Amino acid sequence: MTILLTRIRSIITLCLAIVYLSNLYIKSDLITNLNLILLVIVLALSMTVVTGTAKVIGYASFALSIILLLVYHAPLSIWEQALQGNLYLVVMFTLVPLLGIPIQYGGYFESLQGVFRRYVHTNSRFYLLVSFISAFIGSLVNMAAVPLVHQISLASDISSNKKLLSVAISRGFTTGTIWAPTTAAIALIIELTGVEWPVFFPYGILFGIIAGLIGYTMMLLVLRKTDNSFAPVAAKTTSVDKEINANAKINFRKVLELSFFGSILIFLITIVSLITGISTINVVSITSLVFPVIWLALIGRLPVLIREFKGGYFTERLPKLKNEIVLFVGAGLFATSISYSHLGDYVPQFLNLIVGNNALLLAVVIIYGSLTLAILGVHPIITVTILSGTVSPAAYGATPTYMALILAISWAMGVTISPSAANVIAISGLTEQSPILVGVRWNGLYVLIVSAVLIITMTLFRAIGLI
Repeated sequence: MTILLTRIRSIITLCLAIVYLSNLYIKSDLITNLNLILLVIVLALSMTVVTGTAKVIGYASFALSIILLLVYHAPLSIWEQALQGNLYLVVMFTLVPLLGIPIQYGGYFESLQGVFRRYVHTNSRFYLLVSFISAFIGSLVNMAAVPLVHQISLASDISSNKKLLSVAISRGFTTGTIWAPTTAAIALIIELTGVEWPVFFPYGILFGIIAGLIGYTMMLLVLRKTDNSFAPVAAKTTSVDKEINANAKINFRKVLELSFFGSILIFLITIVSLITGISTINVVSITSLVFPVIWLALIGRLPVLIREFKGGYFTERLPKLKNEIVLFVGAGLFATSISYSHLGDYVPQFLNLIVGNNALLLAVVIIYGSLTLAILGVHPIITVTILSGTVSPAAYGATPTYMALILAISWAMGVTISPSAANVIAISGLTEQSPILVGVRWNGLYVLIVSAVLIITMTLFRAIGLI
């Protein structure tokens, strides 16, 4: 019975995504109502199987939202609006995993593992390569990058160092979270602040690079200490192992091919968004549906797409979406209930009391306040949703781009340390370490420093009139 319900949930989830994208062009009220019905069914099925911190956060969001909407006598139209508030995120997360098929089965893993075996023999090289691959793949397939990068990194003996492996993956993932349109963070922030992603992108990618450089510099400084906490566990390397590593085959054509298709994907998302005027999030969803077909067709592996669509995607990836569905719909419902009840009006009043109309103080309070809540287990999706819906940047003499950057930093840094963040939980599971250890203890100082540097950078940009 459980297997049957899981299959039904997967089918309805996929149908919901296809119907939603189709209605972007048809624009039928009937199909909109059908979307709502499908969403309610998927949500009901997901809430019965949601697990971990997502269950706690999701159930709390729904409970508080329902209470507020009932107390303030919200009409049916508000309930419908609240449920569908983050539907675009559900659709995007349903389809983005399709991008992982060409990455995983396009013949790239072998070449990347060959690079590790032949060239990566020091901690600094290991960190640099793992964090870069994590950032690159994370910008394409979001959370799916964590297990993929972990699997690739096992080709190196240095992967036995759980701390180095954890911080490399998590900090690399963070640099992509600040700017990539395929991530929940940027998708939500762009939609709620009204900023166009092509305008946001240059600052976001720069901030990602800055975060990456800071992480690498901090790692090098730690390596120079006498009590080297990054020192790998001693491993015996035989002459046979050295010979295998030295002769590891690397298909550089495949490495360049992966870089080419990844760059083309980001370029297409930007161009299509600018030309058509379609929301960037919806462009990401459409691209996720179409681009893997083109990608695998061009490299002669189209049958792989059909096989993995029926197999790994439908039987593994879609069933795992239960947590995201509950979190996203719950956050949208909560944001609408806060707005309708006018309780959100107290948020800007509280901020005005603390920061006045100072944009710099606004950034400091929001970012470090969000980090504090993240450490306590409050997922950034909650704080970002509430702040973006209640705080007007104009009241502080700031632009929507400035506000979007504040929220992007808050989310990216928050999910790097929060024990309730999916990436921290995933990394802790793969490395068999505590989420508190992986998040707060190993990345706490990194997050504080990066946040401070990015706030200073934003302030300089604003001073010269760029944002």
